Amino acid sequence: MNFPCNPLALIAGALAAGIAPPERIAPSEWAAKNLVVPDGPRAGEYWDPLETPYILEPLDLLGPDTGVNQIAVMKGVQCGFTMLLIAAIGHSIDRDPCRMAILQPTDGALADFNRDKLQPAIENSPALAVRVVPQTSRSATGSTTYSKKFPGGALDLLLASSAADLRSKTLKKLFRDEVDEYPDDLDGQGDPLELSDGRITSFLASGDWKKADVSTPTIKGASKIERRYEMGDKRRWNVPCPHCTAADGGPSFFVFEFGPNFQFERTFPYKAFYVAPCCGAVIHAHEKRALSRRGRWVATEPGPGRFPSYHFDTLSSPFVPWDHIAGKFIDAGDDPQKLKAFYNLWLGLPYEMKGDAPDHKRLMERREEGVPRGRIPPRGLVLVASADVQMRGIWVEILALAPDRQSYVVDVLYLDGSTEGPEGEAFEQLKSRVLEREFPDAFGGKRRIDALGVDSGYRSHVVYTWTRLNQCLHPDTGQDMVLALDGRDGWGRPAIGTPSLVDIDLAGHKIKKGARIWPVGTWPIKGAFYEDLRKEGIASGKERDPEGYCHFGTWLDETYFRQLTSEYLAEEKFKGRLRKFWKIRSSERDNHILDARVYNLALAEYLGLSSTTQDEWAELARRRGMPQAAIAEGLFAPRRAAGPAIVSEKPEDLPPAQEPAKEVLQERRDPFARLAELNKQN
Repeated sequence: MNFPCNPLALIAGALAAGIAPPERIAPSEWAAKNLVVPDGPRAGEYWDPLETPYILEPLDLLGPDTGVNQIAVMKGVQCGFTMLLIAAIGHSIDRDPCRMAILQPTDGALADFNRDKLQPAIENSPALAVRVVPQTSRSATGSTTYSKKFPGGALDLLLASSAADLRSKTLKKLFRDEVDEYPDDLDGQGDPLELSDGRITSFLASGDWKKADVSTPTIKGASKIERRYEMGDKRRWNVPCPHCTAADGGPSFFVFEFGPNFQFERTFPYKAFYVAPCCGAVIHAHEKRALSRRGRWVATEPGPGRFPSYHFDTLSSPFVPWDHIAGKFIDAGDDPQKLKAFYNLWLGLPYEMKGDAPDHKRLMERREEGVPRGRIPPRGLVLVASADVQMRGIWVEILALAPDRQSYVVDVLYLDGSTEGPEGEAFEQLKSRVLEREFPDAFGGKRRIDALGVDSGYRSHVVYTWTRLNQCLHPDTGQDMVLALDGRDGWGRPAIGTPSLVDIDLAGHKIKKGARIWPVGTWPIKGAFYEDLRKEGIASGKERDPEGYCHFGTWLDETYFRQLTSEYLAEEKFKGRLRKFWKIRSSERDNHILDARVYNLALAEYLGLSSTTQDEWAELARRRGMPQAAIAEGLFAPRRAAGPAIVSEKPEDLPPAQEPAKEVLQERRDPFARLAELNKQN
């Protein structure tokens, strides 16, 4: 038998190949050849760098031998930066194995990331599937759901809310996702970012550690990713102008930004376009994708000690049409919560929250005669109530809400009595005077509340037991009507989150997972409410009442308004850094009414008011007895003040000299001014 070469040489070559270090290759090049997209419209295909060219630079900087140890990305949604993290992890598993971790803010986020993105990418990418040890239930060497093991290292999936997770790992590479949702202080032990920084200390001397922070921002001045972005060199994605050239003969470059150059119509389909700042030429929506592919990163504040930091939003994203962005802005209107979401999610920018409540005496001057106590106003289609439990007694606010988020205080109660048990006098009153009470409306009918929220921060197990005993389903929606609420601090939390089961332990009686508790993100709700509270309407001499306007009856006293405005947005140095938080004013003692209002607004989100369509509102109005003529005439129109030159209530009563003003009156009059008359006619 003739061998083409020495068999010993073949064996030696094979052994050498087995022990030789893997070929050096940039993470983006590796991903293009090896990484299969786990989800989305291109799921199952190999990753295409042309789809998201803006992640190539930050991704490659996470590879070995780049001289860069850390990056930060402040971004909007649907921009593709999750693939940056997956590609960096995949490249490290295959070509630069080591001990590394990825942090997620919550259990749900961690589970979703593993189930929908990381694990499918590992299983469907041959280069990763062959290296990551399969999950086995009986082997200590096998991978687990939250620890992916491979030759030379492991990837741990950690919770930013777990001090044990952040203390117990020594890491060379650290990937932190959605850092703005991390708590400010973890069990009194400090900032999760600082705690996790301690895991890479062992590699500081060698200088080969890596760290990447990626997140959408939240509140200006309180955003963790904004702070990280500001510490870096602040790079922006510049695109070439297709219509003019720069002084050097090449194309002029600029950044797509939300502002005067981004133009659109205010009605669907919006027809958005961009005006090039260099030459004034119009760039049409269909040109965005090609221009974005030819873009480049430009550092706006380079300097010693600054690391690469990036800001990228959906105006440059190939996945989000400009018309969609315009529609989101129009839909946000004057709603602070929606505007915050627009800035954070679509522009990738922190939202500047105004933290000063108006003076309580000014609010008292705005009280209206037309908001009687105990009656539901014409536009108050949804009725919610929230209770703040005290050592003795319960404070309650009952609130009616209109389609444009205008709110009307229907009643405020202090239910005196014991709260030591669910059968106490105060809880008995909460049932009889709030949950079972029927409120007269403007159309001759009577209605009960749509949802009741009870704060479980004090006497928790009593509240759990009471809400369990009094639980019922709404006859229209089938949703729970009685909710145990738990206020949570932090700027990245949703208005109302996913409920969890908790144990009840009361007077020696234990019920495992006997109650459901609903987390409420109080900080952003409070900021949005104070913005609404500052809005002025007809009572202040304005032409109309704006969206979110807060109505108060003359029966409300000074105690109510002082509690409603009892907090402000404060700043403090917290463990060496500045943070923003809500603080009660030194001149005030109680904030029970403010807490109840925040919970009422959370209940509005629970009931889906922000996503209810006009047709759904109209159907709800019909079910609740509103005359069809009133629905057609102005259910969604803002209440307006009459023009000063128009003194008659009815257009037909105008004298001849005022005849041209009839159309103005029809436009400006309160669409519900004739509700009583319409009700009689129907």
